[in-house]
Amino acid sequence: MAFPNISSGVELRNRYFKGCISPKNISIPNNPDYCNTVSIECAVFEGFLDYLSALTISAIPDTDSIVLNSVANVNKAMSHLSRYEVINCYLDNDDAGHRVLSVLSEAFGERVIDRSTEYSQFSDFNDYLIRHNYKNGLRL
Repeated sequence: MAFPNISSGVELRNRYFKGCISPKNISIPNNPDYCNTVSIECAVFEGFLDYLSALTISAIPDTDSIVLNSVANVNKAMSHLSRYEVINCYLDNDDAGHRVLSVLSEAFGERVIDRSTEYSQFSDFNDYLIRHNYKNGLRL
């Protein structure tokens, strides 16, 4: 599976490999003209598999989304996030996800909403989808 970023790099994933064709950057998948639009709300994901998992079960509203592609890219997302009134964070339930949430909360205050509580029993949104569907007898 390949997922492009805003610098023409590509995130690559399969069962055996996780990598990137440089340059590494954030992705803004559902809004290629992100600089020209006015939206009040966005969803932030650590990785594109979490983003695709959220789309699979229609868990996010029809808003802009930003995929960090790495917690190290949080600073690259700041200028894009600054224009939103509501920043819904679907980050991983681990130390790295909590650090990113802290950085975003410090920068944007009450505009940041922690949505990881919706899947708090799972490591991330993709894990939630896999285990939830398996528990309900569904296979994707």
